[in-house]
Amino acid sequence: MEAPAIGNQVWRGAAYVVVAAFLFALAPAVARYAASGLNVLILVFWTNVWMFILISVWVAFRPPVGGLGTGKLFKHFLRSIFTYGAIVTYFFAVVHIPFANAVILQSMGPLFVPILAFLIFRRLSDRYVWSGVLISFIGVMLIVRPDHVGVSIGEVSALIAALGGAAAALVIWSLGTTEPPDRQMFYFALFGLILSTLSLPWVWQWPTANQMTQVILIAVFTIVGQFFYAKAFSIAPGDKVNTWIYTSLVFASIIGYVVWDEPILALTVIGAVLVVGGAFLATRERKDRAGT
Repeated sequence: MEAPAIGNQVWRGAAYVVVAAFLFALAPAVARYAASGLNVLILVFWTNVWMFILISVWVAFRPPVGGLGTGKLFKHFLRSIFTYGAIVTYFFAVVHIPFANAVILQSMGPLFVPILAFLIFRRLSDRYVWSGVLISFIGVMLIVRPDHVGVSIGEVSALIAALGGAAAALVIWSLGTTEPPDRQMFYFALFGLILSTLSLPWVWQWPTANQMTQVILIAVFTIVGQFFYAKAFSIAPGDKVNTWIYTSLVFASIIGYVVWDEPILALTVIGAVLVVGGAFLATRERKDRAGT
């Protein structure tokens, strides 16, 4: 399969990913409060309900170019399958292994993107992508500081989450050729809602008014973040801009310091520098390419 024929606005795409990363850091910060008294699967379900409501209102007033009709319905569904599977397996890992270990293993997703791009798109990422992703990942390890990582169902689940996230990124990259971001968001929310209803007979729970307010905030941060993420992949090569998603951990560290007084250690600062430096390197263009 050929790599998607999209634009090459690399730095603009990187900026969109940074915006998405910031919103992706805000969403779990709010979820940290909501999940304390709400089943995780119910939290995911109500988040999808509100994401679908929000995007439906949006496209009713501002329909995407070409409307909602699509010839890529299977790809939209596949993207939702990968994303939902990544969320569920990640939450499973968080429950069964130390949180830092789950985060670090799930954060291997950007490492899988250039590998999958080669296997599926036959696109060999340049040396800047590979070097940048590795440097950023080392930075992530310094920020998260995992304990000894073993081999258990929890670790395997976290790796599956990383692989699912990488696979979803490739589908988004492919969809970016013909599908505008708001159309992608509509089908992402629709299929996500359908998938999240499957567990309701076993875990049904009504949120309180306060929890529902928090869920709405999570939905807003998630759907807008996904919009910018899809937007980035529609104007730039996914393997070159996806490394910037690691900045979500930098933002999370800052949020933790401001909201919960969690300390920012010297290793955290060094890790943040490596994350940003690696992302800059990955975004760098080869000399034989036109600049952005």
